[in-house]
Amino acid sequence: MTRHGPLLCRGCAGNLYAVCTTDHAGGNKAGQWEVDHEMPVPCPLAGLLPLTGTAASVHDLPGAEEVLGPPL
Repeated sequence: MTRHGPLLCRGCAGNLYAVCTTDHAGGNKAGQWEVDHEMPVPCPLAGLLPLTGTAASVHDLPGAEEVLGPPL
């Protein structure tokens, strides 16, 4: 799992939270992620959130390029 900076929504520039749970058994490096708005806001990308899946980094999640804003 990699560290990441603050996450911003590409659709509304709102803050996003990211939660990752990882089972390190057998050297597993991928985690189960959930990414969503910190506070409910009107957002044109609301249909894509929450963003969930298994990946080594939040930026490796399917759909991350459409939802996550550029790094600060």
